[in-house]
Order: sequence, then C-alpha cells, then structure tokens
Amino acid sequence: MTATELLAQFANPSIVKGLAFSDKMTASVITTILGMGITFAALIILLFIISWTNRILHPKRAVTTSVKKFDQVAPAAPEEPERPETDDLELVAAITASLALVLKVPPSGIVIKNIQRVEHDTPAWNRAGLVEQMNNRL
Repeated sequence: MTATELLAQFANPSIVKGLAFSDKMTASVITTILGMGITFAALIILLFIISWTNRILHPKRAVTTSVKKFDQVAPAAPEEPERPETDDLELVAAITASLALVLKVPPSGIVIKNIQRVEHDTPAWNRAGLVEQMNNRL
C-alpha cells in the first residue's frame, strides 16, 4: 500500500478501525511529518515576506563618512560641581547622627571625610517601590 492510499484510508474514521497497527502507526508518522513540514515551510515563507517588507519600508542609505582634521585642542578644565545651598556642617551632623543610630556607636567614633552626592540610575517607579517597601517594614 502506498503512502497516498494509506492516508486516504486514514482520513475515513470507519476504515481506520480496520487497519493494522503498523498501518496506523505509519499513517500517523506520515501525517506528523507532513504537518510539521508544511508548518516549517510556511514559517520560512513568512520570514522572507517580513524581511522583504522590511527592506522595502526601510531601505538602507549609503553611509558617508567625512574626516575632519582638528588642530590641537586644549584639554577641558574639569567642571566644579555645584555646591548645594545647605550648610555643610548641618549635613555632616545629620549624616553622623544617622550613621551613629544605624551602627549603634557613639557619634564621636564616626569621622566623615568626604561627602559626594550620587545620582539615581534607577527609574522613578523603582525608587517609589523601594520607599514604599521600606515604609511598610517599620
């Protein structure tokens, strides 16, 4: 029996009951391979169609590079960070007090040498979530 005849018989539910086990398994494997092959071919065709439309809608432009020769440039002076309006002594006192409270040591044992402001890299929603979690713990 050829594969075509077997698949024709496999399509009829009343005939399937009378088929031998080996014929049922062969027809099942053929059906699976055909289904997977057709799906794979359709996906490849879809890939080429998407690639083709992408090339049509967004054509590549020729990149022109021009080299400009500059004279010797003086090194830029480092910018002075903007000092906040608050008094530095008050800031040092507040940081010392909070560190003493967290570390459970006397404030006289803490020496602050340098204070640098660190900008947040995280988005606002992330910072808000962290603040909310910390407030809920207390």
